[in-house]
Amino acid sequence: MRKHLIAAIDVGSHALRMKIGEISKNGEFRELENFRQLASLGHDTFTKNKVSYETVERTCAVLKDFKKVMQDYNVERYAAVATSAVREAENKDYIVDQINRKTGVEIRVLSNSEEQFLTHKAIKNSLGNYDEVINEGAIIIVIGAGSIQVTTYKKGRLQSSQNVKLGALRIRELLGILENSSSKYYRILEEFISVNLESLDIFQEAKSYKHLIAIGGEMSIILHLMGKKQEEEYQIIEKEDFDHLYSQLLKMTTNEIWSTYKIKRERAEIIVPSMMLFRKFLPRTTDGTLLVPGVALTDGLVRTIYEDIYKQSVQEETIGDIITCARQIGKKFNNNQNHVDAVESFAVAIFDRTKRLHGLKEEKVLLRVASQLHDIGKYIGLDQHANHSYAIIHKLEIFGLSDAQVEIVANVSKYHGYNSPNNRDFSFRSMSGKDRITAAKLTAILRLADALDHSHNQKLSINSIRNEGNNLVIRCESTENTVLEEWAFDHKTDFFEEVFGVTPILRIKRKL
Repeated sequence: MRKHLIAAIDVGSHALRMKIGEISKNGEFRELENFRQLASLGHDTFTKNKVSYETVERTCAVLKDFKKVMQDYNVERYAAVATSAVREAENKDYIVDQINRKTGVEIRVLSNSEEQFLTHKAIKNSLGNYDEVINEGAIIIVIGAGSIQVTTYKKGRLQSSQNVKLGALRIRELLGILENSSSKYYRILEEFISVNLESLDIFQEAKSYKHLIAIGGEMSIILHLMGKKQEEEYQIIEKEDFDHLYSQLLKMTTNEIWSTYKIKRERAEIIVPSMMLFRKFLPRTTDGTLLVPGVALTDGLVRTIYEDIYKQSVQEETIGDIITCARQIGKKFNNNQNHVDAVESFAVAIFDRTKRLHGLKEEKVLLRVASQLHDIGKYIGLDQHANHSYAIIHKLEIFGLSDAQVEIVANVSKYHGYNSPNNRDFSFRSMSGKDRITAAKLTAILRLADALDHSHNQKLSINSIRNEGNNLVIRCESTENTVLEEWAFDHKTDFFEEVFGVTPILRIKRKL
């Protein structure tokens, strides 16, 4: 069986990492080499809001070395991504362009939701008892250099996923100057962390979770200081052992940690903030341990490359997590859940039966998310609520979706009423041509679906959807008065006809 040589590169805020290995058709990955080089990208962005010329040069030098290694291995395919330090830098576009021109390495800047999605993909793929763990209830904490992601699962289903710009390196860059001027430096860190985490959903709810899954660049150092090695699947850290090491480190300055444990200064600076962050969530678990999978963002990239090579489709449970995240967002804005669920059901039925018309596939998840979120603007006001929906969604992070995909969802929601997308609107014009077409197609479908439940009373059920000549005939049945749905449908067909060149027709059979 032929194996593929691949590489995954993470241009992180605190380090640049590359993993090289071979991957087989059954998804098995054999690591050949793993590289890690410290970088100061995060230091620049978190203190000056942009990355300096000198830092870009050093980053390019490392990436040139990475590329040389890839060439030596005859790597067939690679994926290279950048995270928060580049994502948040004011000169982001210039950095990406310089890296491309100077090294030939194509870097894609991930949104936070994409970054977390890839990390969760790595966890799912590597943790053998993952399904059991999330079914019992789990908090997954991913601590990066620039941010922390908190995702919760109950009975195997995602409950919430939230991000806070409070990574270990960011904390150090913001407050590190106080270490030499205050004897209560660690208490200040604790207060700073507490006040910035207090609004998270997990601290507002009464329920607890059994497991705490801990992911972060410093977990390998924490394991090392405890005399543990990162096992291939996962390690378990008892709360007592974690607290013992933590209490020891609290008595030491960064210089003392650095000299005592012989670890690099850059990592000694952020180990205490990392442990503080993890400790905030331990009391919300009943198991009292930290479950530490041996995975990183590069492992998620490896899995994505495998799926692309062997044309693996997105798993249903992954899509389920995305939709659940959208539903949880909708609840915060007092969604009419029965209505949006009905609209989603109608939209999916139309999408599935008109594939030859729209030619879309993976975009169905965007339609489902838009169905769940199209009315959240009513939380602000009923008048022009579609515009309010756009304004809210435009600023959201939706688990598993890129910024471009969120923008499509926002535009589909904006135009689900009677105003049609047009290039005079900045929100629509600012998308790429391909994304504008996708948004228009999904909008046309969502309009029909929304019309079928215009009264919000779920009066209709679909019997069939068929192309008949130049018509798309949707046959439904109902026992109730559906004049409002019929009126709304008639007023929402024009855009569908414009986009697809087919006229939707609604036929309703009366059930006695």
